[in-house]
Amino acid sequence: MGECESGAAGETESARFIRRDALPGIEALHATFVHHRYAPHIHNDIAIAYVDRGAVRFALENHNHVAPTGAVFLIPPQAVHVCEPAADAGYTYRVLYLDLGRLAAFMGRTSLLYTWRAASTVVDSCELAGALKHFHEMISLPGAALEQGEALATLARILDDVLRAPATPSTSRMPPGVRAARDYIHAHWCDDFSVDELARGVGLSPFYLVRSFRSHIGMPPSAYRRSLRVEAARQLLQQGEPPSCVAAQCGFYDQAHLNRHFKRAIGVTPTRYAHGNRA
Repeated sequence: MGECESGAAGETESARFIRRDALPGIEALHATFVHHRYAPHIHNDIAIAYVDRGAVRFALENHNHVAPTGAVFLIPPQAVHVCEPAADAGYTYRVLYLDLGRLAAFMGRTSLLYTWRAASTVVDSCELAGALKHFHEMISLPGAALEQGEALATLARILDDVLRAPATPSTSRMPPGVRAARDYIHAHWCDDFSVDELARGVGLSPFYLVRSFRSHIGMPPSAYRRSLRVEAARQLLQQGEPPSCVAAQCGFYDQAHLNRHFKRAIGVTPTRYAHGNRA
């Protein structure tokens, strides 16, 4: 599929996803939200957002941030976060989702390893903001594969400089039991298991596991597993799987169950995300 644009529009809200064959592993979201509040969720990719209008309030792993008009904010892969409008008029923003493995290959590297710094999640960089706006302008254009690649190369260079800045010491460490529970959920995200089974598997009591997991991850184990299921559904939809087949493959009860949680986490329904309008 050369391009996918998905729209969910009312009088004041809209969301459009764009993908290009020439840019594998990359997806753009151009959206305006006034009332929509994302449910706690994660992405497999790094998310880089530019705020065109209004302000975004978001919580990222127990840290609260506000990104005003003109700001860039970064969400690392696998980080639990929630976004909502920070003002009554809502916000308009453009988000770039980058698969770090694909980005590394584009840059001629075997991998990209960054140490995340919560204090610099909202980035004050005119250079990065300018490169990000230019890339979004290019990815919106059909028949501009060369220009899109050049814009990505410029953006990747600046982003690499930003993310390789000296790291600050971490003030919180994830307990081994919570880390083991998170790893278990990643390995069994499509399975139906109980909290007792999860707790026994990592050597903790159910009470302590649920309390510690929520404290350190930002959501309870069930919500974390559901977020992984939504991400798996998103990947299948990108690959062309019909929405009617995705729910069962990703552990949802039925299509309505998938629709409800997908829209809360992604901003549009699976059908709009998968099919949308062609340009």
